[in-house]
Amino acid sequence: MPDASTRSTRLARAIDVAATSVGACAVACFTGLIVYVVVCRYAFSFTPRWSEEIPRLLLVWATFIGGISAFIRGTHLSAGLTDLLFKPGRFRVALRRLASLCSAVFMAVLLWTGWKMTVLTWGHETTALSWPVGLTYLALPVSAAFSLLAILLVEWRK
Repeated sequence: MPDASTRSTRLARAIDVAATSVGACAVACFTGLIVYVVVCRYAFSFTPRWSEEIPRLLLVWATFIGGISAFIRGTHLSAGLTDLLFKPGRFRVALRRLASLCSAVFMAVLLWTGWKMTVLTWGHETTALSWPVGLTYLALPVSAAFSLLAILLVEWRK
């Protein structure tokens, strides 16, 4: 039977694959929509009424979903000063764990405040499509929840 570390690695990998796939699809759709809008605007002198809302929604979601993979892969931007200032050992491990703890707390705060923002703005409608404005803000609590899970899974492995 696989141990907890193996299960957390598999779950982290599955979340990473899902986030990468969803993000890639969002970026591909975003690109296709932008090309379509530009062609319509300059070739046919026609601008679709949704030309700002849907690409903005896709861009926000793709950005926040991409952050989940970055937590799992450990590719978020970091200065790397601890590697330069401190020798490998317990202190450096403690600093890495402190950074993970701070990230987890920050994700929990983003989850809570993002959910409050989503609920607050769900009743408002976008101008062109009359979609809930909260749909854009929903990217924050969803990505924060999965990022928090990713941080915990990555720390569980170590």
